Amino acid sequence: MSSHLRNWLALSLALGALLLPASGRSDAASDVADLYRASYAAEAKGQPAVALESMQKVGAKAGRSYFVEVRSGWLAYLAGRHADSEKAYREAIAKNADSVEARLGLTLPLLAQKKWRELEKACREVLKKDAGNAVARARLAHAYYSLGNYPDAATQYRSLVKEYPGELDHQTGLGWALARMGRVAEGKKLFKQVLDVSPDNANAQAGMALKDAP
Repeated sequence: MSSHLRNWLALSLALGALLLPASGRSDAASDVADLYRASYAAEAKGQPAVALESMQKVGAKAGRSYFVEVRSGWLAYLAGRHADSEKAYREAIAKNADSVEARLGLTLPLLAQKKWRELEKACREVLKKDAGNAVARARLAHAYYSLGNYPDAATQYRSLVKEYPGELDHQTGLGWALARMGRVAEGKKLFKQVLDVSPDNANAQAGMALKDAP
C-alpha cells in the first residue's frame, strides 16, 4: 500500500471518528427537544405529573439546569407534590442566587404546606430583591396572619389595598386582620364593601357573620 493511500485512509478514519460523536449529540439534542415538547403538551392538557416526568427525563439527558429545576418546581406544585416542588425551587435558587422568579416560586409549595415561618422568610428574600413585589407582599401578609401576627398582617394588607384597591382578596385580608385584633366593626366595613361588588364572596360573608366586639 502506498504512503499516499495510507495517509488518505488515516484521514478518512479520523474524520469518521469526529463525525460520530457529533451525530450522537444531534440525536440527543433532538430527544431533549421532543421531551420539552411533550412536557408543554401535557401541561396544556392539564397533566402536570406527565409534564413533570418529561422534565425529569430532560434532566437525566441534558443535566439539571436552572430552567429544568424551576420548571420542575412549578409542575410538581401543580401536581400536588409540594415537597418535590420545594426541593426543585431551592435547587433553582442555588443555581441562580439572583433569581426573583425562583424565590417567588418557592413561596407556592411553602404556602401549600402551611410552612408559615419559612414562607415569611421566603417572602422577605423576594422583597430584598424586589421591594414592591405585590405577590410577595400579599403572601407575607398571609404568613403573618397565619402566625397570629395580626398587626403586621394589617399593615401589609393596608398598603396593598391602597395600591390595588380593586383586588378584593387584599380587602378581605385586611378586614380579617382587623377583626382578629378586636376591631370587628372596622373589618365589617371592608367586608360590606367587598359584598357590594362581589355578593357571593364567601370570605366577606364569613366576616360579616362575626359577632361585634363588646
